[in-house]
Amino acid sequence: METPFFRFIYSGELTVAASYESTDKIETSSYYPMTLIMFVEEGWKYVSIEGEEEQDFGPGSYFMIRKFSEGALYNRLSNNGITKSYGFALSDDYIRKIINEVQIPHNLPPIKSRVTRLVVNEQLTKLMQFVQASVNKGAELDSQTLEDKTKEAVKAILETNPSLGAVFREYTLAQRIDLTEFMNMSYLLRMPLSKFANQSGRSLSTFHRDFKMIFGETPHRWIMRKRLIHANGLLKEQMVKPSDVYIQVGFEDLAHFSRAFKKEFGYPPSRAFGKT
Repeated sequence: METPFFRFIYSGELTVAASYESTDKIETSSYYPMTLIMFVEEGWKYVSIEGEEEQDFGPGSYFMIRKFSEGALYNRLSNNGITKSYGFALSDDYIRKIINEVQIPHNLPPIKSRVTRLVVNEQLTKLMQFVQASVNKGAELDSQTLEDKTKEAVKAILETNPSLGAVFREYTLAQRIDLTEFMNMSYLLRMPLSKFANQSGRSLSTFHRDFKMIFGETPHRWIMRKRLIHANGLLKEQMVKPSDVYIQVGFEDLAHFSRAFKKEFGYPPSRAFGKT
């Protein structure tokens, strides 16, 4: 089995966007704590969300997955034997900042669908071109650029589908969600603990208190251990190289990952690679 290849860009400690490339029909989770705009460059994406009909998106398609949606994404390869897509995350914090600067009609009816096909327009195309260039360069966005790009994204979506304003108004309100489910689906994301707390609808102090009560250890230790266990599986079962795996499990550099891995398991990542 081929291993999917990811590139990420960040704004500080926040994961902002990513590219995904694979030469195999791999299933990935669609759960994400932020609303996600996706662009399919090559191949097809099949999105299966619990309680909704499966949707497929081919080359050139844009779609939006609302935060906290649960399901799966399946790939279908292009004639070139590849699938490639890009994603841009819309953080609640930035939506809150710009929500009053965009024109959203009042009294919009709620929207049940978790996945929405987006109509392509010039703004959306320019946004994704920026994301592609940034991901391929490995750029890091400053907070002002991220705010500006979030504003562009929301405007681009509302320009062709004003009814989706109901989604953005809804997500400016914090929701206190199940912490066990949230953390088990989100621990690979590179975010500060304050962002985990915010996305789960809690203050940082309440997050720490609830976390210790539920998991019996600190958030930092739990996240580190979960990432290392996941990395061990990727090394042994999916033959991901140590030089690739540390990025996929949320570490910033290989040296830090290698030290933490050896401390957790008693042997270096290189020894785990390809060993079943």
